[in-house]
Amino acid sequence: MGTGEQTFEQPSVGESAPLFSLPSVRGPMVDLASYRDQRNVVVWFSRGFTCPFCRIYTDGIRSNYDALQSAETEVIQVAPNLLESARRYFGRSPLPFPFVCDPDKRLFAVYGLGDRGVLEATRTAVVSFAHAFTHGDSVNQTRGAFFDVMNRNFVRRLHHHAMTAHEQGMFLIDKQGVIRNVTVVGPIDPVPSGAELAELARARCGAASVPA
Repeated sequence: MGTGEQTFEQPSVGESAPLFSLPSVRGPMVDLASYRDQRNVVVWFSRGFTCPFCRIYTDGIRSNYDALQSAETEVIQVAPNLLESARRYFGRSPLPFPFVCDPDKRLFAVYGLGDRGVLEATRTAVVSFAHAFTHGDSVNQTRGAFFDVMNRNFVRRLHHHAMTAHEQGMFLIDKQGVIRNVTVVGPIDPVPSGAELAELARARCGAASVPA
């Protein structure tokens, strides 16, 4: 864990999900409690738009968003980016699902997700930049990092990108606010796709398909 960071005990399957309310890229506050009795929710803690792997995983969820909607399931992507930076990055092409920012990683900590340390951060940075360069994604990589670093918190944001390697977590929460599945992986490791999440919601939350 990073120095001075407090990470809580990770909530388990069968427990109530910790509630939160955060502003979204699209403007309105996203309140987890508002989905109660309405939708299942996948809360995905990611590295956000500055990580090429997370961009791939985000696109995978976006391309299967209809399947998630038919499974009565919403996705909330939580990222440790600055809100204004995210709004600049996504511009007029926001995601179909809520994207909220937790730059101090307080909500990450509440959900028991921590930093795997400087060595993992170094490896993650090298692999991420190499992947972006070799896959023609270097413009997005540079653009995203520039937006998220070049501000009054320059040193702090640079430290976040260069020296931390926060875990990713996906928490599937049913309509009663109870956690039904937990997936925790490394900062750039694969996460379940949108199609897999839709099937998981049907299996674990009893979500029925909505007729086309």
